[in-house]
Amino acid sequence: MLRFPLVTLCGTFLLGTPAHVLAQTAPRPPVITAVTPGGVGYVEYTSGSSGISARIGRWDTPYDGGQNGPPMPGVEPQGDSTLTIDVDVNDGGTVSFDYTLKTWDGGIWDWFDISLETPTGTIKLVDHLGKPGNDYGTYFSSPRVPLSQALDRWRNQHVRFVFSVVQDGWGDQSQGEISSFAFRQCRVAPLTPLTDADALAFEGGATVDTEHLQANMRAALDCVEGEVEAADGQLNIASAYRPSSYQAHLREVWDKWRLLKDLRDPECQTLREQVRAEFARHQLLPSQRPASPNGRHTTGEAIDMGSSLPLARFLSITAQCGLVRPLPANDPVHFVHQ
Repeated sequence: MLRFPLVTLCGTFLLGTPAHVLAQTAPRPPVITAVTPGGVGYVEYTSGSSGISARIGRWDTPYDGGQNGPPMPGVEPQGDSTLTIDVDVNDGGTVSFDYTLKTWDGGIWDWFDISLETPTGTIKLVDHLGKPGNDYGTYFSSPRVPLSQALDRWRNQHVRFVFSVVQDGWGDQSQGEISSFAFRQCRVAPLTPLTDADALAFEGGATVDTEHLQANMRAALDCVEGEVEAADGQLNIASAYRPSSYQAHLREVWDKWRLLKDLRDPECQTLREQVRAEFARHQLLPSQRPASPNGRHTTGEAIDMGSSLPLARFLSITAQCGLVRPLPANDPVHFVHQ
């Protein structure tokens, strides 16, 4: 007999979930492992409660040669002044900071770059910020710009932020500044990765497992199948045995979507979208929290099913085969043995 999937999931219905039910393992925040000045020097940084602030490039002598004037030897270094910040991403988060540039030079000669080096390549966050045009010798200051970068895609990996001010040695100094370089992390921990082979198979779509039912449940199911077929009906099975780790995953997705669905914090948006997609893919119901990881599905003692027959006729068959619905109002497709 063909068994057709029935879109439902048995579980407990939401009447007012206690706070302890939604408790989350504390996420592991990103950690700065090194802050390193480099290049030709002239880099200063401080670290405080608001994060790291830095000045990158020499800035101690105004250029007095006028617009497009002569060089001032020894006043400006030639090369890059750099600051690198190394980060272990751990469970992810968002880094944010402000940046600005002040300069006496034209943008084709001196400029400010900010990049993020990752295991998958380098991302230019700020590319060639400088004074517009070719003229030099007059003062220019860029606006102070806030920047945020999500790190979630590099969870449990290492990344490096590189701040670089290019100077041409003419004497018309330039200096980049960053302020309040710090991490903001989503208050909700990421989903626990699935590692169990059976759970991974379920996650891949093999979600109806009747082979691991208890003997009495297998016999009852065979009985129902035979009677439904004899009545020219179709049996629709949504779920039978489910691995405990897979059931825990369903419950975790439901719990975390409840925490994330109304959050608009930038640092939570990557995780929010991941959990939203999982919630939809598993066809979870907002009012129905999935059963616990040690519930009757995980011991092979429950089946979620329905049929094309009239309900009264189908219930007569299930009763005849030794099955009952313990929660007919809240979970009408959930059957266990009498």
